Amino acid sequence: MDWTWPKVNSRHVWLLFILNCLFALPVFLANVPYMDDNARALYGYTWSRSGRVFSTFLMNALSLRMHNIPDLAPLGQILGLLALSYCGALLAARLLRGRRMDDLSVCLCALPLAVQPFFLENLSYKFDALPMLLAQSCAVLAALVPTLWPTRRQFGVCAVFLFSVMCFYQPALNTFLALTVILFVCDAQEAQDRETWRGLGLRVSALAVTYLAYQLLIVRHFVHGSYAGHRSGTMTFHDIVHGLAWDNLRQAGALLGSLLHGAPGAVLVAFYAVGTAFVWGCAGGALRRRGLPSKLTGLALLAVPFVLVLLVPGIVLSLAETVIEPRIFMSFSACVILASLFFVRSDAGRKLRWLGAVPLLYFYVVSFSFGNAMQEETRFETGQAERLANWLDDAGFRTGDDLFIYGTEAQAPIVQNAIAGMPYLARALPRQKMTDDGFFGYVRLRQNGADSREHSPAEWLAARTLLNTANLVRQTPRFALYRDGHRFAVQLTHA
Repeated sequence: MDWTWPKVNSRHVWLLFILNCLFALPVFLANVPYMDDNARALYGYTWSRSGRVFSTFLMNALSLRMHNIPDLAPLGQILGLLALSYCGALLAARLLRGRRMDDLSVCLCALPLAVQPFFLENLSYKFDALPMLLAQSCAVLAALVPTLWPTRRQFGVCAVFLFSVMCFYQPALNTFLALTVILFVCDAQEAQDRETWRGLGLRVSALAVTYLAYQLLIVRHFVHGSYAGHRSGTMTFHDIVHGLAWDNLRQAGALLGSLLHGAPGAVLVAFYAVGTAFVWGCAGGALRRRGLPSKLTGLALLAVPFVLVLLVPGIVLSLAETVIEPRIFMSFSACVILASLFFVRSDAGRKLRWLGAVPLLYFYVVSFSFGNAMQEETRFETGQAERLANWLDDAGFRTGDDLFIYGTEAQAPIVQNAIAGMPYLARALPRQKMTDDGFFGYVRLRQNGADSREHSPAEWLAARTLLNTANLVRQTPRFALYRDGHRFAVQLTHA
């Protein structure tokens, strides 16, 4: 066990940085707003009401502003990937301790922190990407705090990094927990059972204390509003009894299953099975050792592959009103690393370690398909929004008038084809088309000059009386436009 942080080769940091940027290159080239980006670009609002106070401070500091934030992409992604590349090099040095630190082995251990499909959504946000990348970096550093430091020092440093994680982006806690499990596997393989359990206990206790401090200092004073406040509550016993926990698991399983599609999915499952076999081999060795700690280590190792899958959605499973989206699956990185352990920590696997790069290569394929589809989707939807805004102008729509939207606009045929080949893209691509009275539709129309307010559900339902032939202004195969005085309604249809 190390007394100090692992030593890092600067060449490995730059290698990881270049490969991480290559993975994010399609996002850079697309350079399009991703969901909340549209509203942040218009209104400049920040993240404090979601408890992400460090995100607000950082983005304001970058632009030397105090009240709103401008679009700095891809500067945020580049800075964040540089920080994550250094932390990845630290992680690789820790996982490969006592083994050859060749470039490929380092990449297998470190690249999955960013190079994995579920992280594409995080990278796509123009404004959120840097805080999310720093949250992922802090999660790695919290897990890597040397376990033979004095207890107070180890506990304090780990708690500081964990507090930073929660103030940047809370779901990165899943990465911390998952990497803690990965380190448990590596330490157990070296037959250091007592130290392994001690390190695990200190990390978990630091998380518990930090979470309590975060609730008292941040959540109580900052988290509020109709969106953040409503979705920060945890499940009650009543919720669990009535199946809410199972519903969250089902949603998370559906999202994970969207990636495991067809032949690529079979390959990814096969690699995870290889990693599982490696861990269970370590479990067998621990169970053969004498002493209660060794037996407990062996039993814990048997559960590791299942625990890591459960940690992919992680802490959000405990929320009563959670949102299951790719951006929260940051700890899927640990599942990819688990699949690589056989290739970097066993003598037989090291001879085949080039084979271990297959999942990473496929993730690059997903990234470029994602970037191209996102660019085409945005081009197609922006064209529709511009066309509708022009027709609203011709019909006499002015700022202050009411606009009600009904239906869902069509999807670009090229995007439909991309989703047919990679169903995961349906979940990763921005969901910002015009859909009924949805927020993103109004923001995109305002970006094109058609400024209207949001409505209550009751107002929206009542305004359906506008949808009659007496109020019809214009009709095309894609939409119908209605007007009654200062009230306008758009009925979107699929041709």
